[in-house]
Amino acid sequence: MTWYLEEGPDSDVVISTRVRLARNLSDTSFPWRLSPAELESVRDRVTKAFRDIVRETDGKKPVVVELDTLGDIESRALAEKRIISRAMLKETRGKSLLLYPGESAGILVNEEDHLRLYAVGAGLCLRETADCVTRCAADIETRLPFAKSERLGYLTACPTNTGTGMRASAMLHLPALIRAGVIKRLTDKLTKAGYVLRGAEGEGSEAYGDMIQLSNQVTLGVTEEQILADIERLVRDVAEEERKARRALYESDALALEDEIGRAKGKLLFSRLMTTEEAMRLLSLVRLGRELELPKMPSYATLQELFIGIGEGVLQQAAGRPLDPRSRDEERASRIREALQASA
Repeated sequence: MTWYLEEGPDSDVVISTRVRLARNLSDTSFPWRLSPAELESVRDRVTKAFRDIVRETDGKKPVVVELDTLGDIESRALAEKRIISRAMLKETRGKSLLLYPGESAGILVNEEDHLRLYAVGAGLCLRETADCVTRCAADIETRLPFAKSERLGYLTACPTNTGTGMRASAMLHLPALIRAGVIKRLTDKLTKAGYVLRGAEGEGSEAYGDMIQLSNQVTLGVTEEQILADIERLVRDVAEEERKARRALYESDALALEDEIGRAKGKLLFSRLMTTEEAMRLLSLVRLGRELELPKMPSYATLQELFIGIGEGVLQQAAGRPLDPRSRDEERASRIREALQASA
């Protein structure tokens, strides 16, 4: 089963956990200083090491995607599924995506750093994802020399990543806290403590579908264990606050909330046209209904598949052709109707 269809620990609030390690080759300049030919050379070296490791350890065929061979639709679909960053769409030459068997771990080559290794899992599973990505990095390091300093740790293109190079994050569904209007205050508080609370698409993005990403900012002068322990504590604290806010929201006017959620489900079931923004808002309400254990709500897997599968790129990829905005809205509504009817 694809990881995002699984129901992990604390999945009533925590949608997914991701741990990323930034690494660079010691004998090569950072990506922003490389020519296109040099970027391709780095990509080829990393890809060869990756293929050798997967063949020796799993005996399976890995997925290797050179981004400059993809069309705009396929690239956009990967970004919408959060498999690659949107930053990788700007200039694709020399960049690639390497996916381990199972597709819950991978490497982004020549994004901001030569390697961005990551692992992702359902729910709150920081330790498991950290162990996975750390093993992947250690395997690569036996074949390629990483840039590091005894005093500073691993060297990265952006100084804020120097040290462990680790960014640990959790994707949270926070509809009640957002309604309560406390996110701005919480964001400011966490920023001062060295953490980031932002939209699901990363820096500068909005909280579509009431989804918020919590991650660390500081990687220098702290251990990986400290980063993981602190993020896990913060995630649990925020999750508990969200649960309290949900109870308060429901107790304040249960009938009105149930009516709003029911209307959202009805609109999703019968609409013929649906924009991304409207779909995300309505799906968030239906997810809240499921988390409140209201009757006849769709399964977790159905909701997750819809959140992942209604973006512009994914819809056009599934259709096998470019779609104009109205056709995308029609296709999105159709996909949502079919999924909810099948889940009933």
